[in-house]
Amino acid sequence: MTQISRGTISKRTWKWRGRKTTAYVFAVTVDGKRIRRQYPNRAEAQAALDRFREEARQGPVTIRPTMTLAAAIDRYLQAKTGKRSIESDGRYLRELATVFGCETPLADITSSRISEWRDGQLSRQVPHKGMLQPVAAASINRPLAALRHLLRLACEEWECLEKAPLIRLLPEPPGRVRYLTEEEQVRLIAACRESKNPELPVIVTVLLQTGGRRSEVLGLTWERGVDLARGVVTFHGTKNGESRSVPMTQAAYEALAGLPDAHEGRVFRTRSIRTAFERAVARVGLDDFHIHDCRHTFASSLVTRGATLQAVKELLGHKDLKMTLRYAHLSPAHLRDAIGLLEPRRKDGATDRDAVALLDEVSGSR
Repeated sequence: MTQISRGTISKRTWKWRGRKTTAYVFAVTVDGKRIRRQYPNRAEAQAALDRFREEARQGPVTIRPTMTLAAAIDRYLQAKTGKRSIESDGRYLRELATVFGCETPLADITSSRISEWRDGQLSRQVPHKGMLQPVAAASINRPLAALRHLLRLACEEWECLEKAPLIRLLPEPPGRVRYLTEEEQVRLIAACRESKNPELPVIVTVLLQTGGRRSEVLGLTWERGVDLARGVVTFHGTKNGESRSVPMTQAAYEALAGLPDAHEGRVFRTRSIRTAFERAVARVGLDDFHIHDCRHTFASSLVTRGATLQAVKELLGHKDLKMTLRYAHLSPAHLRDAIGLLEPRRKDGATDRDAVALLDEVSGSR
């Protein structure tokens, strides 16, 4: 027969970011093993304790191995060492550990507590460019996504959790797209030539002509990344983990071929171009233009000149076409082609619109 104690409920309080947080913990002993569960209020803790004791009276209670949030975070970071975002994931999870408590059992991190934290973040305001603004949805979603992944692993692989709590992410606004006109690109490259960093105009040219990310371009090597004979730039160690080859434009070829150093090792000695780039942007007077916007400029230039979204997707290395669709509004041609399917066709295959255009052309030539 299962031996179960009456159990106790205690209140625990801690501070996070200057705010007082309270939780209630029930503690009960089952066959000599102490079980603790944490809840946001006393009523929930009492109801959970009563339910637990009733289940124990009806038969043996299956007790999964208990794991604290701190232990789960350590195991998660060890298991995901190869993940590109592991450093930021660790930072997010440690912040949440200060909220929920490092020694809190995973079973006590419920959907209710998680949504309470999420809603509390929505009510906060943070300084941004000298003004107070609400916390961005992305700043809330990233920690939640990391926690959701951890809890699913604990349930499905580690078997330390009966069921992973439901975690709903907030809707995020579409990504920002800022790009340059051809004239602005020429002015920017000219401003880069005035920089004390002689590599800056070449780097910016490659950024604009290949759509590579800053880290991808700065990490290029002559042996594996630049093939002048074939006219191809290959990016390794990309964000999605796959290599990506992009044919060179004439501008990119001339910029890379004109580098004075021997074509061995790293293409660029420069490790960071942020300050030099920002000064060049300021000299030109471009408003709200950042390094990553060179990638947007590359994609936007392709789309406005008639490239298909599928081709742009492959050149940018997007795994999902949804990322590329942000540029779709720049190419109304595919919409015109679709609407053209509705035009009535004559026996010779031409549409009435084609006939009108031909008539106008003949009339104009007379």
